[in-house]
Amino acid sequence: MPKYRSATTTHGRNMAGARALWRATGMTDADFGKPIIAVVNSFTQFVPGHVHLRDLGKLVAEQIEAAGGVAKEFNTIAVDDGIAMGHGGMLYSLPSRELIADSVEYMVNAHCADAMVCISNCDKITPGMLMASLRLNIPVIFVSGGPMEAGKTKLSDKIIKLDLVDAMIQGADPKVSDEQSNQVERSACPTCGSCSGMFTANSMNCLTEALGLSQPGNGSLLATHADRKELFLNAGKRIVELTKRYYEQDDASALPRNIASKAAFENAMTLDIAMGGSTNTVLHLLAAAQEAEIDFTMSDIDKLSRKVPQLCKVAPSTQKYHMEDVHRAGGVLGILGELDRAGLLNREVKTSLA
Repeated sequence: MPKYRSATTTHGRNMAGARALWRATGMTDADFGKPIIAVVNSFTQFVPGHVHLRDLGKLVAEQIEAAGGVAKEFNTIAVDDGIAMGHGGMLYSLPSRELIADSVEYMVNAHCADAMVCISNCDKITPGMLMASLRLNIPVIFVSGGPMEAGKTKLSDKIIKLDLVDAMIQGADPKVSDEQSNQVERSACPTCGSCSGMFTANSMNCLTEALGLSQPGNGSLLATHADRKELFLNAGKRIVELTKRYYEQDDASALPRNIASKAAFENAMTLDIAMGGSTNTVLHLLAAAQEAEIDFTMSDIDKLSRKVPQLCKVAPSTQKYHMEDVHRAGGVLGILGELDRAGLLNREVKTSLA
């Protein structure tokens, strides 16, 4: 039977100093036998995909405490690729993925947390947290902040949908008037959330569903939708169940490396090809597979790309459809259902929910 990692810092006379410090954070004698679960948040006021995560982190923590765990929250950095583009800021984007992965590992291992809820959203944050979770191999559930609503404006007597790319293109085109460029800029990103098209952030948040590490709707349910709150509430409850399954029932199927198997990685890439996801997912899935010590390579991706059809055409490939439309049409489960009917999925895979 595995021992709670946190017992290293909460049990034994020689750990009186550690317990004294835990007490200073609000823990009591009654808490020292409970699992300590890290709420790995990425709230920041720099990034629209993350501006709303502070309160959602509190929701997760409350549910963990109510279910019998001890919640301890910390934050990672989060770079907005859209704001970083066009200047030297983009030099920091991809390296931030490694910094995020390392910082999660450092915080969780330094304080002997038993499990994690990873609250991510944008381009390099989900991959960084995914790499860390597979490196650490302790129970984990991912829940993202969700995509923003598509922008909408009237041009040439037609209502069109927009995203940040439209603002970029209009701003760079000298043929576009200042008035029209300003109109598009003010309409392109109307709410909090990750950018509304099938960019890297939304692609990766969809793929965590296929990997079995997040709940249905994680990738497509809008940040502003009332049901998004339920994902955070459920994540807090379920992570305690998952943690107890591993530590108290010796159920290793609760560990991320046993959930995100090679078959699950193949399913994730199959989904990515079918939904027309960001090509950056190749970079991130290969890195995550390496952390999990899984032999998943470019050769595997090439084989899948030769037999899996593209089923979706979503912004930025078209202005007509955005993530809100993907969700309305059935989301990730809808796409996986079509792939399953075509015999293109590995069915014998686990999830963090079962």
